[in-house]
Amino acid sequence: MIEIVYDRNEQTEDNIYAGINLPKNIRQIGVPTGNRRIYMEDYVMTYLKQLANPNMTYARGAILVGESVQGQNGGVIFISGALAAQNLELDLEETTFDGETWSYIYQEVKNYFPDLEVVGWFLSRMGFSTEINDMIVKLHMDNFAGPDKLLYIMDSLEGEDAFYLAENGGLRRQSGYYIYYARNEAMQSFMIASKGELGPAEENEIEKKDEAVLQNYKKIMEERAKSARIERTNRRLSAICSGLVVAVLALGVAVFSNYQMLEKMEIRLMESGVLVFEKNTDLVEREQSTQKASESDDAKKEKIKTSNKVRTAAVNLPQYYTVQNGDTLSSISFKMYNSVGYVAELMEANGLAEADAIHEGEQIVIPTVQN
Repeated sequence: MIEIVYDRNEQTEDNIYAGINLPKNIRQIGVPTGNRRIYMEDYVMTYLKQLANPNMTYARGAILVGESVQGQNGGVIFISGALAAQNLELDLEETTFDGETWSYIYQEVKNYFPDLEVVGWFLSRMGFSTEINDMIVKLHMDNFAGPDKLLYIMDSLEGEDAFYLAENGGLRRQSGYYIYYARNEAMQSFMIASKGELGPAEENEIEKKDEAVLQNYKKIMEERAKSARIERTNRRLSAICSGLVVAVLALGVAVFSNYQMLEKMEIRLMESGVLVFEKNTDLVEREQSTQKASESDDAKKEKIKTSNKVRTAAVNLPQYYTVQNGDTLSSISFKMYNSVGYVAELMEANGLAEADAIHEGEQIVIPTVQN
């Protein structure tokens, strides 16, 4: 939050504060807005920070005391004291404010702050941020109801704090507050007395318990961070593998498509008789070299026979046909063999159980048949 330190001039008046006697020496935290402002005395802040020390148990609470003053256009809540609330330690789910608890709280307030009233409560949850949940809202509404009852929450591990005030049936986070400086003898006396309440053995036991909780929390946070790193690494590896699979599939599709195109071109060239001589150039050259000595009729016949053999070999190569709109096996048989009598051969070569189980754009095998 933004922090502004200054002395308030006695002659300067904010309309919201008209009729309210404000402290001179203050420090602004954040940018307070609205018609309800919060002022906390510096000794109270010091005590709450000690209570929320990161080396202590992760959940601590306190009762805030002070007074609410109403001006002409707004109000101010002054927090002048705080007392540790034992029932708010460790587990909020087990926290209760029964008659016995409130009796103890009011007795403590009377002992140390006889001129003040309860204005709200303080909660420290180490590592849980300053956001509130339904359980915290319910605790507040059940035990600190009223527009001038506030919640001050702190996460010393993250270095964050925030005030909340009741509004529209819930708690609304405030945008800022003020710390003021004054002679607060009551709070000083309480802080001195609370330090002397515990003997050395009890203080040592609490420190051990707090240290154990802190170490356990740090371990949990380290495990969470480790799990998060592993999860991020797994996501990256998964993304890389997915990309590689897509790339390989795309390459395979491209190669297969190019192969099909080349195969189709090969079939067309063979049908036209061009590819036969191109693919068998060595055979033709050998035939020409053996035929140079004689160009007799027998040699010419032999040449024709050789040429026919080459064509036959080419025909025996696998052929494919792309099904067109309106094609049937009968029409394809007629196109490829000049006869509709080869439907059964087409079905067998393509593993078809029914004669009409072909679709437009599909490639089917054209088997070699004996005439």
